[in-house]
Amino acid sequence: MTVGSSSDEQPPPDAHYRAFLGTEVGSEVGTLRRVLTHRPARELQRLLPSNHTDLLFDEIPWPEAAQAEHDRFTGLLQENGVDTVELSSVLTAALAAPDVCRQVASATARPQQLGRAVAAAVHDLLTSATAARTTELLLTGVTLGELTAYSPHSVSSALSARGRPADWFVLPPLVNSMFVRDSSSWIGDRYSANSMASRTRRLESLLLSAAADAAGARRIPEQEPFEPAALEGGDLLLAGAGCVVIGVGERTTAAAAEQTAQALLTSGLATHVFAVLLPDERRCMHLDTLMTMVDQESFLVSQVHLDQCSWFSLKLNADATVRAASLEDPFGALATAIGLSGIRLIETGDDKFAVQREQWSDAANVLTLRPGKVIAYDRNTMANDRLSAAGIDVLTIPSAELVRGRGGPHCLSCPLVRDPLPA
Repeated sequence: MTVGSSSDEQPPPDAHYRAFLGTEVGSEVGTLRRVLTHRPARELQRLLPSNHTDLLFDEIPWPEAAQAEHDRFTGLLQENGVDTVELSSVLTAALAAPDVCRQVASATARPQQLGRAVAAAVHDLLTSATAARTTELLLTGVTLGELTAYSPHSVSSALSARGRPADWFVLPPLVNSMFVRDSSSWIGDRYSANSMASRTRRLESLLLSAAADAAGARRIPEQEPFEPAALEGGDLLLAGAGCVVIGVGERTTAAAAEQTAQALLTSGLATHVFAVLLPDERRCMHLDTLMTMVDQESFLVSQVHLDQCSWFSLKLNADATVRAASLEDPFGALATAIGLSGIRLIETGDDKFAVQREQWSDAANVLTLRPGKVIAYDRNTMANDRLSAAGIDVLTIPSAELVRGRGGPHCLSCPLVRDPLPA
C-alpha cells in the first residue's frame, strides 16, 4: 500500500446529503427503497493468521470472491428497485469538507493512545491526502511501516513506536465495515451513532456519524452518553407500529438497552420496547443472528432463540427511569404491541445437526425487501426451504466468503428508507 494521493474518482460533493435526505425507517419489512452497503475492499487483504481473531473474523476470506458475493447482493437489491448507497462514497463526500476531515482526523489520531508524535503524523497524513485517499486510509488501515515512510523523522524518534514491528497497525483496518447494520441505527427519521462493543470497530461508528452529522441528519436524543455501555445495530429490530425489540448479549449491554428504551419512549420514537436476553455465544452475537422479520406478522427464528432467550417489557416509571418486567408469552405481547391477533413463527429447521450448522452461517439472518420477499445465504438450505414452504419468496446469494466474518444479508445492509406499513 502506497501512502500518498489517490486517483480514485471523486463522488459528487453532495453524495452524503442525498444519502441522508428523507430517511424514514419504521419497520423491518416495509418495501425497501434505499440502503447503505459497503463492498469489501483492500481492508480484507489485511487479515492474516496472526490477527484475524483480534479483528473479529473466524477465518481468512478470499477477498476477490467476497467482493463477487457482495456484488451479487447489491445486484439483487438494485434489481428489486433498491437504491444502494456505498459507504466509501458517502465518507469521501463528507471528508471533502476540510472541517469534517479535521474532526475525523482529530478523533482518530488520539495522543492518549498513539503518543503525541505518532498521532501528529497520522493527523497530518489524513488531512493532507485527497478525500478519496483519506477514506481509503481509514478503511484499509495504516501500518507503522507505512506511517514511517510518510513521516520518517517524527515516527522513528517516538517512544510509542519503538519496539513495534513495521506491520503493527497504527490504524487498524476496518474489516468489519461491510457489516454496516451495526455502526448506526435509523428509527423514523433519526439515527443513533452506536457505541461498538469492540475497539476494533469503534472507528466505524465515528465515521458514519461524522458523515450523517455533516449532512444534517438528526440523532435520536440521548439521555446520557452510551460509553462504556455498548449498543450495536444488529441488536435492534423494528417490529412496526412504534415497537422496538433490543437484543442484549455479547455486543449490546443491558445498560445501553435501558438508555435506548428511555430515549425512544420519552421522545415518542417508540411506544413499546422489548428486551431479549441472548446467550453469550459467538453464534448468537446479535439478535438478528437468532430472529429476523419476513412480513408484517411473521418471524424467522432459530431453535436457540426459542430455547435459550428471555424476553422483558421495558417501560418508564413515573420518574422516567426504565423498569423491566419479564414476559411469559413474549410473542403474544409482541403481537398485541403491533396490533395483531398473533405472530407466525417460521423455525429455521428441526434437524439438530443441520440447525447447528446453519446457525453458524446465519440462517435466521435475512434481509426483507418487501413483505414476503427476502434475501438469504444460499448455503442455509433447510431454513430457506422452511421459508419457501411458508410462502416467503427467497432470493439467495453465494456466501462461502462473506460468512467468515459471521454476518448475513441483514448484517450487510443498513436501511435508510422503507415504505410505511399499511395501518
